[in-house]
Amino acid sequence: MVVYADLLFLENLLANCFILKLTSMMSGFPSPLWRILLSASVGSLYAVFAVIYQSNPLIASLYAKMLISMLMVLIAFRVRNTTDFLKRWGIMLLVAFMLGGCTYAFSGMLGGSMLTYGGLMYLRPQGVFKAFLFAAGLCIILVRPIGRILSGKAIREGNIVRVNVILGKRSARFNALIDTGNSLIDPLTGYPVMIVEAESVKDIVPPDVYNFFLSNKMSEGQIKDEINPSWKSRMHLIPFKSIGRENGILAGFRPDAIRVLHGNSFKELKNVIIGICGIKLSNNSKYTALIGPASLVNI
Repeated sequence: MVVYADLLFLENLLANCFILKLTSMMSGFPSPLWRILLSASVGSLYAVFAVIYQSNPLIASLYAKMLISMLMVLIAFRVRNTTDFLKRWGIMLLVAFMLGGCTYAFSGMLGGSMLTYGGLMYLRPQGVFKAFLFAAGLCIILVRPIGRILSGKAIREGNIVRVNVILGKRSARFNALIDTGNSLIDPLTGYPVMIVEAESVKDIVPPDVYNFFLSNKMSEGQIKDEINPSWKSRMHLIPFKSIGRENGILAGFRPDAIRVLHGNSFKELKNVIIGICGIKLSNNSKYTALIGPASLVNI
């Protein structure tokens, strides 16, 4: 059998990117595109080397595959602790098994056939592309409900929680809606972003910073010129896309602490950025912020 290295790399790159993206969606923890591409490339290179050096039992061994999958998780996601890592690793393996199993099943139904070579699994051309598309579609349909069950967000989604943002000696309290649709992240740090109405934090930020939040001046130079130097390290400019706005920029800041009421006590959130929104988020004012599942992983 002849296996072309470039095609093998590209096919694995596509599959790995899809698996990592679904892992991100299922775990509720977003990952920048560059991290996903880099991680997927590492896995694809391993697949190529496993075929080239198939005579070496160590390269195609189960231990090597486990180590590569662990490395892919560490590259793709900003892992905060061992629990975070094990959760994302387990979900990635689950997604990979789902995609591989579904592709195998649909391939047989559509006239394709499966074979192994160099310790890896391949599909013959007949029916492969359709099988992969059907399998990918099924995984996309299943990823959200399975993710809610695994992450424990099925009950919490749509709930309104009390949030306390602390900045120096000042604090602001407001209600936030737990929204799985909020997957916004800061591209520089990889931290999740809590979207907050400007009015809710007006009393804890300097007037010039507040005015900047409500302005359309979002360039790096203007931050340096207009904002107090002590605030420069706190400021973040977060690109986003929304309906009717292809390339938006959301200004935000990193507070000293963010605490969420959980049960009878406040639990502190780690590495979350406040993104300031100049419009109302709720028509009935029941909440003034949107918080995504990625911000709540440590609760």
